[in-house]
Amino acid sequence: MFRNRLPAALVLAVSCFFPATTYAQDADSSPNPVKWALKLPAAEPAKEFVLELTAEIEAGWHLYSTERVEGGPSPTRITIPAGQNLEIAGDIDSPAPRSAFDPNFQVSTEFYEGSVTFKIPIKAVTLITSSNKIRVQVRYQSCNSTICLPPKLQDIEATGGETQPDKAANSGDLISAGAKVPEFEFTDFNGKRRGFAEFRGQIVLLDFWASWCSPCLADIPELRKTYQQFHQQGFAIIGMNSEMLGQKELDAEFLKAGEAKAREIVGTRGVNWTQSINDTSLPIAKRFGVESLPAKILIDREGRFVRRINTISELQGAIGELQNIRTH
Repeated sequence: MFRNRLPAALVLAVSCFFPATTYAQDADSSPNPVKWALKLPAAEPAKEFVLELTAEIEAGWHLYSTERVEGGPSPTRITIPAGQNLEIAGDIDSPAPRSAFDPNFQVSTEFYEGSVTFKIPIKAVTLITSSNKIRVQVRYQSCNSTICLPPKLQDIEATGGETQPDKAANSGDLISAGAKVPEFEFTDFNGKRRGFAEFRGQIVLLDFWASWCSPCLADIPELRKTYQQFHQQGFAIIGMNSEMLGQKELDAEFLKAGEAKAREIVGTRGVNWTQSINDTSLPIAKRFGVESLPAKILIDREGRFVRRINTISELQGAIGELQNIRTH
């Protein structure tokens, strides 16, 4: 079978060793189409062995490969914290990914579907026994034909016990449909501090998006037409750039690259409406319960949350309805 050799520089997050297969778990309500499992060899204490890290991908979804593509989605990245008792003993193996042209990113991307196993040869500095454990950390992104989930950083740990699930997010402060949207502030792409009060009296669309979200980018041409059609009639869009949506830890390098790409997209694709930077978008996303992208929130002229918008045609119809309400 053809196997793709991954460079050893794609390092793995490991702390120790225990023969088991442990699945990573999440307690949040966001879609979780990729289930990770870490399989360790049931063998006597050794200094050299192979870890098998497997991703089971739900039908209709795909996991991007480890290959970074300029202007493309976020690749899968396996990392290992410094100061561990183990080191990678060679290249990481994986099956060859599928390759296809992505019309949304306008580049050829590589991805996996169904199931993929990464085999990592490990060499221990000292003898590893069954009393130890192993923790693998993976940053990855998964998408289907309509939704791109944010890149996710996840720990998969094999020990004598089960991995503890993350605590569920507190939903007590969520803004529900029909509720008045409270005042909020944000910083635009020019570094200017702005407020939602500027848009009162207009029909407003909060468009949560990111440079890694291909369906978000695919919406831009029709969203631009809709903005041009209704802007003079009191329709506004606030783009809520959300590069770090769903991330529990700040990855400064990832954020910097994502924000640069987002600014390039805005500058080259005719996006001429207001944009909020990641840092000020995420608190607003949390208030609306936004956990995956694309996400579009429609607000009426009185500042009430009307509903989530799934398609541009639905948006156009909703704008028409809200305009009729005002004129009658």
